[in-house]
Amino acid sequence: MKYPSGVRRQAEGTTALSLGAAGEKAAWHFVSRRTPKRCCGFTLLEVMIAIVILAIALTVAGQLFSSVTKAWSGARTVMDKAHHGDFVLGQLTASLRSMAFSSNSPEKYAFRIIDNPAGEGEHSISWVTDSSAFIPPGDAYARGRHRIEVGAGEDEDGVEGLVVTAWPYLADEEKVEKKHWFVSENIKGLSCKVYDTKEGQEGWTDRWEYSNAIPGLVEITLYAEPAKKDSDPVKFRQLLEIPLGPPVTNDVSEAR
Repeated sequence: MKYPSGVRRQAEGTTALSLGAAGEKAAWHFVSRRTPKRCCGFTLLEVMIAIVILAIALTVAGQLFSSVTKAWSGARTVMDKAHHGDFVLGQLTASLRSMAFSSNSPEKYAFRIIDNPAGEGEHSISWVTDSSAFIPPGDAYARGRHRIEVGAGEDEDGVEGLVVTAWPYLADEEKVEKKHWFVSENIKGLSCKVYDTKEGQEGWTDRWEYSNAIPGLVEITLYAEPAKKDSDPVKFRQLLEIPLGPPVTNDVSEAR
């Protein structure tokens, strides 16, 4: 069938356009059937890696928390022991600086360093004082002169700590009834040194051989329970100067 030239070109163009569209559709359909769909999710390897990382993070966090907790607990323990050490040193300072002495019966006023193997320290110390330090409120010794002894010991339950003993200073020590107080279970003992001014023996010593004298300079070391077992005890050291006035006598000067 013959068509005019213009009509034939139009028909051929329409046919080509139809074939092109059909081919493109077929090609798209072929590609879409061949391309696999991408799955959403995690592989087993990724899950295992995530679990390992989480476990490491939790372990580090746990160790850090444990370290901080132990450090905080240790600091609190040290602070508590420091508080007890300061308290005992304060009481010792008050009592020692109120040490009494008289030329009448000077042996009754003598300062003493006594070997004491109990606890951490090496000594107990004893002196006559007018201070109420270490004495419970309301006790008769708080209002008068008395002899006091401080050193390591045990309470009624066998707990080791610092024990204070007091008794009348003029009484017979072998017959008099003595009173005992358990001061602190954190302080396990003490050591004492005195500065001896005797000619030829001048210097620090842990012996006081004089039965009728008191020292002018005393060094006290307290031993507190360590924060960790098998560690060295915590030490608190205090240097005390004892005021030395003229001896107390019964002589009364004429009033002027």
